[in-house]
Amino acid sequence: MPPVRLLTAGPWSARLTGDELGHIAYADRPVLRAVKAVVRDQDWRTPQPRLSNIEVTHNDDGLRVRWEVRYAGYGIDYGGFLAASFTPEALDISFEGTAIHTFRSNRIGLVVLHPPTDAGREIRVEHPDGTKERAHFPVAISPHQPFRDIAALEWVDAGTAFRLSFTGDIFETEDQRNWTDASFKTYSTPLARPFPVVVARGDTVRQAVRMAAAPFEPKETPNSVSVAPLPRNDETIVIDARLGLTAGHVPALALGAGSPSQTVPPLPGLEAVLVELSEGADSNSRSGWANQLTDAAKQAAIHGAALDIRAVTRDPAGVVADLEPYLSRTLRLGVFDPVSHVTDHSSWPKFRSAVRAAGFNGSLLAGARSQFTELNRNSSRLPLDADAVTFSVTPQTHTSEVAHIIESVPMQELVLENALRLGGGKTVHVGPVTLLPRFNAVATSGVASDMEFDELQAEPFAAAWVLASVAALTRKEVGSVTFFETSGPRGIADRTGRLNPAGEVLKELAALRSSPTLSVDLSTDLPVTIYPVQSSAGLVVFGANLSQSRVDLNIHGPDDDVGEGPRRLTLQPWSADILHYCPQPVD
Repeated sequence: MPPVRLLTAGPWSARLTGDELGHIAYADRPVLRAVKAVVRDQDWRTPQPRLSNIEVTHNDDGLRVRWEVRYAGYGIDYGGFLAASFTPEALDISFEGTAIHTFRSNRIGLVVLHPPTDAGREIRVEHPDGTKERAHFPVAISPHQPFRDIAALEWVDAGTAFRLSFTGDIFETEDQRNWTDASFKTYSTPLARPFPVVVARGDTVRQAVRMAAAPFEPKETPNSVSVAPLPRNDETIVIDARLGLTAGHVPALALGAGSPSQTVPPLPGLEAVLVELSEGADSNSRSGWANQLTDAAKQAAIHGAALDIRAVTRDPAGVVADLEPYLSRTLRLGVFDPVSHVTDHSSWPKFRSAVRAAGFNGSLLAGARSQFTELNRNSSRLPLDADAVTFSVTPQTHTSEVAHIIESVPMQELVLENALRLGGGKTVHVGPVTLLPRFNAVATSGVASDMEFDELQAEPFAAAWVLASVAALTRKEVGSVTFFETSGPRGIADRTGRLNPAGEVLKELAALRSSPTLSVDLSTDLPVTIYPVQSSAGLVVFGANLSQSRVDLNIHGPDDDVGEGPRRLTLQPWSADILHYCPQPVD
């Protein structure tokens, strides 16, 4: 993670993490999750900015911080600077950037992230013509922009009136929870405008946001100013976890089909191997499908698992003949349009009839091969007689900072609740769940190309994130959760077939499919997950630590009052571990 600088000036505090000014608070109350500048290419890709020349100035009014940024990648070369000025009355953030050479872009400018806890908050939206209207941050995930044509947003919290004003462009707000981001985002350049646009060498963008605060009853606030590294907590944090009664069951787990040249050890209990089949540019071009299906079937056989087939096609009924040799070993089947990435209701009846006539008696899925966003925006188009609903999950559509990846986990549970609402309570199959997008679903160049893999894939961090994800998605309505791939750069094993930490966790969980899980009372706000599973051999407690601190968990079992005291599970930073709690099942 990049170094974090803690900034305080009078009633304001914030953290400068890389190029992002985050965790903005007033009088110790969170106000904004973050403000940063972004430069997107024509396919919405965002090069990671390089930060330099941080300057800090103290004066009688408060604190000013200035930092330079350089965006290079995806054909972009763009430089600029941001400045943040803290005074008792307001926080002012400005951005100025200039194109170093010509490129095509969908967006350049400041974005403001509002915390998900703002859901339901009443605000007033001021428009550029000076008119105002009352509105609310949505509670249910909004498929489209809840606020448009924004000049300022106003709200009241804890006896303070806040006004967030924007200059340099017209802004609007979208609900980023659609992509499992833990935020609402207010950004510039409305989507109603044509994009991409040509950004010529020398073109300059200047924007600013002002966060003003006016307490109803002003209080004396020390006018102290400081800039310091965020203290690293090297102390071990002790947390009590008390286990309760049965709360759910371990969901069925699946893996995406990986590289056919690599093998992984068997994962007993794995339900399925998911294979994605995409047509070429020619709608009749399905060359390679037979090889993909054969390879996936071999991988599934290693684990004693079935196939889960997802076909991307313009002609769903027409692909049944290609799939028929594999339908007897297929548990689930879904079809998706290559442009919208969702199931097309108009072609569904012929597809359903054809695949049932071919003898397939498994589950037929409808939904989005991309993320919940597309499911949310196209829910009215889904066929009503589908057996189940599906969507995929990835935390890095908009940002790759580790903190945001961690914060996405609770949003998975929220997205699942909204998918159940849209599906009328039908079973939901979640996945693939991947750290990075499997393809670019919003590419304006017309190329929904495969994406790169994440270096975190093989790290203990991925194991902790997977376990937290499984815990968030443990609901009786969840039919299965598919993670990653069996092998390859997005796989659960290295080239020798040795399981990586995420693979080890998935292997243990797969073997416990349908086993009862217990409720947990956890005394911490840290991103720590406890996932107790009652197996036939006893209680197995999975622990995940997505914090920077070492954690000692004191685990109190349901029978502690009559038996042994708490057991200890130590979790290193960014890691997961397993404790076999007792040799006998708990009644």
